[in-house]
Parts: sequence; C-alpha cells; structure tokens
Amino acid sequence: MIESAGAEVGGSTRFVAHRPTSCFIVLAYALAWACWLPLLADRQDWVSWSASPYLHLLGALGPAAAALIVTAAVHGTRGVRRLLVACLAWRGRLGLLTLAAFGPLVLFAVAVVAARVIEGRWPALDRFGATSEYPAIPITLYWVANLVCYGYGEEIGWRGYLQPALQRGRSALTAAVGVSVVWAGWHLPLFGITPTYRAMPAVGFVGFYFSLLVGALVLAWLYLVGRASILVVAVFHAVFDITTTTPTTTTLIPLLTGAVITVVGLATIPYLIRARTAAAPG
Repeated sequence: MIESAGAEVGGSTRFVAHRPTSCFIVLAYALAWACWLPLLADRQDWVSWSASPYLHLLGALGPAAAALIVTAAVHGTRGVRRLLVACLAWRGRLGLLTLAAFGPLVLFAVAVVAARVIEGRWPALDRFGATSEYPAIPITLYWVANLVCYGYGEEIGWRGYLQPALQRGRSALTAAVGVSVVWAGWHLPLFGITPTYRAMPAVGFVGFYFSLLVGALVLAWLYLVGRASILVVAVFHAVFDITTTTPTTTTLIPLLTGAVITVVGLATIPYLIRARTAAAPG
C-alpha cells in the first residue's frame, strides 16, 4: 500500500515536471475559482445561503499557491526557497521599491489635482485607502490584506512563476502578453461577483483586458529591472490597487491614472523586446 502511494506521488510529480506551465495555470484557476464559485452562486441568487465576501481575498492566493506547488514538484525545496527569497529581495533595489510604493500615490495626487481643474471642485478623499467591498475591515488591516492577497497572492504566480516560464526562448514582451491573457481569464468569475465588474457592459471586458495588458507590461518591466524581485511587483500591485479603488466622488481619478499607466506600459515595449532572461533573485 505504501509503495503504491509512493508510486502515485512519483507519477504525479513526473506529470507536473513534464507540463509545469500548464499545470500551474490549471491549478491557479482551480484554487481561485473554488473559492469564488460560492460567491458567484450567492451574488447571482443561485442559492439561498450567503457566502463570505472574504472568499475573494482567499481566492486571490490561488496563483501563489499554484506556483509553490508546481515549483516544489519540479525543483523541490531549493526551488521553493528561491521563490520565497524573491518575495523579500530588497538589497540593491531601494530606488525601485520607492518607485513601487510611492509612484502610484504620486500618480493619484496628480489625478486628484487634474480632477479639480477639470471638474471645478475637489473630489472627496475622506475615505482614501478604504474599500467598499470589505467595509468591516479597518483601513490598515485592509492594506495588509491587499498586499498579502492581491500583491503577493497574484505576483508570486504571475510574475514570479509564469513570466519567467513563458520567457524561456521568447522575448519578455511576448511572455508578458501571454501572462496578460491568462491573468484576464482568471478574473472571469469576478464579473459576476464584484459590483464594479458586474456594472460593466459586455464590451467593457475589452477595456478591462487592455488595462491588464498594459499592467502586465509595467509589472514585467519592474520584475526584470528589479532583478526578479517579487517584493517590488507585489508592493506596486497592492498600492496601485488601493489608490485606484479608493471610494471617491469622481470617476476621473481611475481614468486619468489608467491613461498614464497605458503610456508607461507602451514605453516599456522596446525594453521588453530586448529582454529575454530574468536574473535570479537575491
């Protein structure tokens, strides 16, 4: 019985080793969607019971869990350790970390001033950094949850694992576009869950995908310039999410912020075309 169980484990490991990228994608979707489907059933009134909104946060950890599982199966504890080291890689990257942490805040401030000029009044900022989706969470706890679940939960998977996996033998630009497609598809259940996504018309998914595409370009650039530091991209992801989803009285802030990120994303294309290998974290 023990030998049979060992053979099954060994067979599963070999299967993952032969198809690591495909296994990662399937796992990232499966782990996240398993958390989100109860929420989807609740929001669409398919069931009589209520699902916790915090399942959204839990599901966001799916890409990180998938990356760690596949890495452990293919590269063992050494590979997992390398991935975890990248989550704390800050040496020689303080300038980039400062950009990741404060860049979105500066962009938010500029968008606020622009909104004041365009609309003739200051937008309400009394709930800066708060969340409409999880109103019971204190702001500071929400920021930590955002960094852990949306920052690390997604970036360990998308940039820490999938970007370098797709980049083998390809340009960083091609890999980033591939990541954006997988990343967009992963969000599909949320279009029946979160209020902002539910309010979108069907054609809105095109704009949503384009925003993820330019986001994937910016994050790929940060990851590569940051010498494979997951810390850098996780911080940027979290702070950008917090600023763009801040409840306010104008829609101009996310629109203007998105426009600037689009320009920045397009500006990274020449670099990403030339880049082919991500440096090891450290």
